[in-house]
Amino acid sequence: MSETQTISSTTSILENGHSLDFKVPKDSTVPQVPTGTGWNGTTIEAKDPYALMRDCNANSRLTAQHYLWKELLGFLVHPDIDTRAADLRVADVATGNGIWLQDFARGKPPSTELHGFDISLDQVGPKPWLPANIHMHTWNIFENVPDEFVGFFDIVHVRLITVVVKNNDPRPILANLRKLLKPGGYLQWDEVDTIGCSIKTVPGVSAANLDTLFSQLKGRDTWKYELKRIMDENGYTDSMLYTYEYGLGMARFWNDVYVSTWKEFADNALKTPEESGKLERNAMMETLNGASIMVPKLVWVTKKTD
Repeated sequence: MSETQTISSTTSILENGHSLDFKVPKDSTVPQVPTGTGWNGTTIEAKDPYALMRDCNANSRLTAQHYLWKELLGFLVHPDIDTRAADLRVADVATGNGIWLQDFARGKPPSTELHGFDISLDQVGPKPWLPANIHMHTWNIFENVPDEFVGFFDIVHVRLITVVVKNNDPRPILANLRKLLKPGGYLQWDEVDTIGCSIKTVPGVSAANLDTLFSQLKGRDTWKYELKRIMDENGYTDSMLYTYEYGLGMARFWNDVYVSTWKEFADNALKTPEESGKLERNAMMETLNGASIMVPKLVWVTKKTD
């Protein structure tokens, strides 16, 4: 008998949200699933309620989505925020696969200190492959801010966390993000306007299925229309909202990102494969005929009060 033996059978939740019975090898040389408690910095145990996926397709979507955002906005950090300091400390909260931090790190001096935070680091590359000044941490945005990061950052960036805003109230999140910032530090919060979105088509093309598909992702996120005021009433000042819209020439690229997002949501949360598969096929036929989901992008820039 080889030294690698099957010693037990257990059930695990895979990245696609499904369970699978598998054998646990005794030999430590066999690759094991990461524990998910984080590395290269503060680690805090956290349950992962993420509604989407963390597999390679999801990672590819995050990367494509990042560069579409960058092209549309024309920046990673809004021009209102000064990023020239050599000793800049920047946090990316809900960092996903870390692509925003890696992009921001280009051209910055090694003295720039960059930190990514997420409830799971399963989508981040291994520590030896990251720039030395990027540090990743497992952190639940609703939990206490680690002591070493209270008042630590010049800039905090967060993108696309609509799904974790509870009860249409962003104030608990704003409070924790504020704790991360130095007095006078900047918060940049990027989101999509899922109320002000629309479906556009070429003349004569139906988009009923695409509209149904996207309606399953949309919420009544009315807090976004009040966020500037909420920021100014909760420890921030000089809050500004900027809106960005893309043209029809970029519509198909963005539409594919949204359909990919929906596919992750359908597999992980809806779990109605036959119905969802049919809806996806019909929606993509409408896309091929000239229909697209159009969603404005929202960027808030605000400053922690001194």
